[in-house]
Amino acid sequence: MKETHWLASDQTVAVRHGSAADADALTAIFLAARRHSMSYLPTLHSDADTRWWMEHVVLGRSEVLVAIRGGEIAGFAALGAGSLDHLYVAPALQSAGIGASLVQAAQARRTILALHVFEQNVGGRRFYGRHGFTVTGGSDGSGNEEGLPDLEMTWRAIQP
Repeated sequence: MKETHWLASDQTVAVRHGSAADADALTAIFLAARRHSMSYLPTLHSDADTRWWMEHVVLGRSEVLVAIRGGEIAGFAALGAGSLDHLYVAPALQSAGIGASLVQAAQARRTILALHVFEQNVGGRRFYGRHGFTVTGGSDGSGNEEGLPDLEMTWRAIQP
């Protein structure tokens, strides 16, 4: 599988399936994005534990889509049967269309996607809203390990 999404006149994002060989790069993006854009999150795991989780849990149990720009891994999305479990973009490449390419690729593979986004993640909430997700629930944080309030957002494909 290879999909190409145009960003600008000379910049493209290729989307491919992830593999265990991507674990280091995906872990680095995950940690950098959370530290840069989500500094309100508590640090719950060591970098080494996060690397193990990325390889054995995320890559081992999910359909992972990897965005490539300029020959480098720029971001990733992890999909469950009807869920978008993770979407992270390298901080230096945020707001450059990488996340949009990943969401579009995810939406092409599912008829429904549900996700959880922290209430404090205002930019993330706006981003998902622009891509057709609507708020369908929420929690006080008792359902996530960070213990922070979150919202459930859901997207459904338009049926012909």
